[in-house]
Amino acid sequence: RSQDGSTTRSFVTGFWICPVGAGRSRFMSAGISKAPFSVPRWILHVSLNNFLDQDTFLLCGQHKAVLQKEAEGYLDMESSGDEHSYVNNVRKSTYVYRSPSERLGMRIGQFFDATLYRAPNRKETMLARLKNKIYHEPSEMTRQNVLDRYEQHTKICPDSKGTVKNCESIMKFSKAFGLSLVLMKMMLRTSRLSYNTISTDLSVSAIKQACSSITIRLGEYLTYGKRFYFLLTMSFFLHYAANKLRKEFFFKRNEEVHRNDVKFISKKWCDL
Repeated sequence: RSQDGSTTRSFVTGFWICPVGAGRSRFMSAGISKAPFSVPRWILHVSLNNFLDQDTFLLCGQHKAVLQKEAEGYLDMESSGDEHSYVNNVRKSTYVYRSPSERLGMRIGQFFDATLYRAPNRKETMLARLKNKIYHEPSEMTRQNVLDRYEQHTKICPDSKGTVKNCESIMKFSKAFGLSLVLMKMMLRTSRLSYNTISTDLSVSAIKQACSSITIRLGEYLTYGKRFYFLLTMSFFLHYAANKLRKEFFFKRNEEVHRNDVKFISKKWCDL
């Protein structure tokens, strides 16, 4: 952020907020920097989703008050004959900005004042909700519904969707590899098969014998001593890491995670 707009910055974050329904907006962002390399987009998405999850459910809890004031503003605009000014003073009066850092919030509010009234059926929908005193559907206000990352983000984002697919592939491979190691270890322990030097005979039986000999050699190499435990540990770690990353693109912030986060904030900020 630059006060006069002339200062050069090494990093800029852009935000786009587009209303898509009563009480619903699509949030989009992009980061532009002078870094010599590009950070994978899925890393930024994970970080941003963790940040948004902290406030999104709280904002939905404000629907009753904020949307009610918006609807009352439309009634006030009609009664004053000021329907075409696109300034909802009732909604505007619900916010008090005390810090210069809140200029972005003020600009977003001005944007909403200039656009929401023009949205098709917005005014009619809000007045109907005001009349019936229903500002959101009860089913929409569950934590899982509001913070479902897959529905809100993953399934419409190619980068995140591709990351989930790659994680699932890694999980399948690591599980199969780990099970194969264990089976080879058990088979080599319980069997007394011996392998012979690979024959130069190209007959079918010789080829089978050669394949069997190569398989046994490979199994003994992979399951020898500490190498077996290292490979087994690595396959477990790959499966664990891929599964943990995959969960970042689905519903994550349940009540338990929320409570733990509140305790962490309370320790950092004594006034809470």
